[in-house]
Amino acid sequence: MSRIMEMFRPGAVVLQCSADSLSGDRLGCFNLSIKDHGECVRYMRSFNVPLLLLGGGGYTIRNVARCWCYETGVALGVEIEDTLPENEYYEYFEPDYTLHVMPSNMENKNTRQMLEVLR
Repeated sequence: MSRIMEMFRPGAVVLQCSADSLSGDRLGCFNLSIKDHGECVRYMRSFNVPLLLLGGGGYTIRNVARCWCYETGVALGVEIEDTLPENEYYEYFEPDYTLHVMPSNMENKNTRQMLEVLR
């Protein structure tokens, strides 16, 4: 992205924050954490151009809500506590009622060699 930003020098960036890459997504087959998603937002903010975040994708709705909440906090430069406040949807986030969920023990099939070829 740094090379793309350098070459094209956009006046703004639209970042589609699809949450189907989250660990445990019903349809996705990736194992990213909510913090990983936040790091993408943080990285794109580092270019200091107007940034529009769009939600999309994600098929485990309570984790999508967690992810977009965290990404919004990152976009605003606000640290959000891991413990969720009580609200009318609180029971959807049982049993731990936290913002972050642990990635699964899904096997990482990306070899160093394959990643180097892609790079």
